[in-house]
Amino acid sequence: MNSHLAGKRVVVTGASGFIGRRLVQRLVQDGAEVTALVRSPSAAASVPDGARSGLVSLLDTASLARAMDRADVLFHLAYDVRASADENLRAFDATIDAAIRAGIGRIVHTSSIVVQDDWPERDCTESGTTSTRGGSPYRQAKIAMEERLAQVPLPAAILRPTIVWGPGSALWTDGFARALLGGGVVLPDPIGLCNGVFVDDLVQAFLLAAGLPDLTHETFIISGPQPFSWAVLVDGYARILETPPAIRVPADEIARTLGPEPDESDTRPSAAARISALGRRVLGHRRFETMVAAIRDRVGRQRALYPNHHLFREYMGHGTCHIDHARNRLGYRPEYDLARGLTACEPHLRALKRRVTPAGQSRSA
Repeated sequence: MNSHLAGKRVVVTGASGFIGRRLVQRLVQDGAEVTALVRSPSAAASVPDGARSGLVSLLDTASLARAMDRADVLFHLAYDVRASADENLRAFDATIDAAIRAGIGRIVHTSSIVVQDDWPERDCTESGTTSTRGGSPYRQAKIAMEERLAQVPLPAAILRPTIVWGPGSALWTDGFARALLGGGVVLPDPIGLCNGVFVDDLVQAFLLAAGLPDLTHETFIISGPQPFSWAVLVDGYARILETPPAIRVPADEIARTLGPEPDESDTRPSAAARISALGRRVLGHRRFETMVAAIRDRVGRQRALYPNHHLFREYMGHGTCHIDHARNRLGYRPEYDLARGLTACEPHLRALKRRVTPAGQSRSA
């Protein structure tokens, strides 16, 4: 058991998400008393066994403070991609105000490597700047959260994970798998580096930050043992799923087809995000996700996953995200290289294939 968390009272926001569920499972295993804060009954139903779920709005400071009362650690993972950057910042402010009011011992906050100006073209360390405004509303919100957290009179660790992959990752594992089982995945040639971190390694970093004895305010880049080619990752999924490998298209050809960069000055959620939020309110999170997955699997089977501007930029990046500070200060030791991570994904991917592929229909090469 992880002795520094056994018997400790911890609170987790975003506990029903991909990373949050893995973190809660590990905290329960390590003997922590876990309160998982969620915003809907359907999200509460997905909280792992052994944790107490608290149904509360992240805008309700008073209710949040009661849920956090005298807890030792707040793990703050919540971010609603279906809401605007301003809405997420209001929820963040209310949550941090509640933590101060509740006398939380420390905060472990989830940021993102996208805040760094050097990402993904150049090498990244914690000394890199985040001063370039612009980019996606998500990036702008994450930068603002880090700046506000620096003013909080509580010990705080800010984690900047890279590409978080593993069983259940909607973007970087399940998304690629569904595309491979459908029309395929288009990658540029030449291809850049993926600074990936397996979800269980990220959970390790959360636990280490929660126990750092002399924490004040510190930032840590969290990535895997070493970067790997995007093509090797996608083709690794393809081998497990028994599908053709990634479709390689000259990078300059893809660049010509992308058109002008999208206008990111509007921080409001997209129409698709607003429809998604409405569907979750009406049907519940789990039912809505099941419905969307079924529609996507039927309609999108013959459509290849073609990169947009954001994906193309990440595919073409050659920077390495260095984890020396996390190694030296936290004792962080990532255990999942690409091969071990793919092995850990295999049962999940085979089960996903059985759900997606109709009986008797082959998707192999």
